[in-house]
Amino acid sequence: MKGKLYIVPTFLSDADSNTILEGNKTVVNTLTCFIVEDVKTARRHLRAMGYKKNFDEEVTFFEWDKHKGNPIHSWLEKCEQGFDVGLMSECGTPCIADPGNLIVKEAQRKNIQVVPMVGANSILLALMASGFSGQQFSFHGYLPIQSADRIKKLRQLEELAKRTGFTQLFMETPFRNESMLRDVFIALQPSTLFHVSCDLTLATEFTATKKIEDWKKEKHTFQKRYCIYAIGV
Repeated sequence: MKGKLYIVPTFLSDADSNTILEGNKTVVNTLTCFIVEDVKTARRHLRAMGYKKNFDEEVTFFEWDKHKGNPIHSWLEKCEQGFDVGLMSECGTPCIADPGNLIVKEAQRKNIQVVPMVGANSILLALMASGFSGQQFSFHGYLPIQSADRIKKLRQLEELAKRTGFTQLFMETPFRNESMLRDVFIALQPSTLFHVSCDLTLATEFTATKKIEDWKKEKHTFQKRYCIYAIGV
């Protein structure tokens, strides 16, 4: 009998075990093989989940790099040999704004049972906090880096949100948040509703939805903090 591929959610930022379901912890503690992006981070996350096994003697880690070729086929041989395997990302839920889908795609091709586990996901948490439509929405990942291109894209997303009612979500790397917001204030109309979710699940968590004209009146600092943004109606 083939083993299963478990999609194991981790933490959005700090290793706070309160965001991990007890049922997940129980399953994770049965696993001895993990596909991870960084072994050091994975070990820290597993210990925060209450994982008891000896990493050096009982556990196999397959470390993968999204920028390089990875022997996914050989990693999934563990499942074909009857072992359950856990897939973990650096933070949050694997395969959502995360390249772990390539491993799941191969598992599906091999008829390996894929078991998605419930966990924190910054995109969905931001959508929940925004007050925008959760029935129809799109996530666009990272917008263009160059300011002119980004402003053009923001205007396209604004037009989509107003024409279709679909919530438009996107993200940015923490060190570019301030430049992102400058372009948002240039690109979007004063009456457009704009949402920011920052440091989700942390003590410093911040969520707010306001018109652009109101955002401009206030002073917020999001530089070097993890943010999800949304445009909606």
